[in-house]
Amino acid sequence: MGRAVPVKIGQKEYESKTAAISHYMNQRTDVKAAGIISEGDYFEELKELFTLYCDSCPGWELKGRLIKHFTVQNEPRFTNGRWVSHPCYKVQLSNGELRPFSIEKAINAIVKAAAANQKK
Repeated sequence: MGRAVPVKIGQKEYESKTAAISHYMNQRTDVKAAGIISEGDYFEELKELFTLYCDSCPGWELKGRLIKHFTVQNEPRFTNGRWVSHPCYKVQLSNGELRPFSIEKAINAIVKAAAANQKK
């Protein structure tokens, strides 16, 4: 069994990828209830997470677009032969695009990029 990989996102540090993912996933209900998050500490934290994700994944670059707000909306997914609805983070960009993104994929990409940068 491998040891936990610490994750740093902005000023926050998590003991592992699992802890970081849990932190964001546990906030979904509150974000959904708020409607949109466009200011404050949690907005800045999500903005840092999404920016790091974009910087870590080819094809996700912001290319000058600004982050306007975050929301959590139900996203239909086909799982085990049927459609189910899952709460999903989405980011509104300055070009009008509302883009869903996976917290788990974002954190995995950030950790992978950080590990690659340490090897350089």
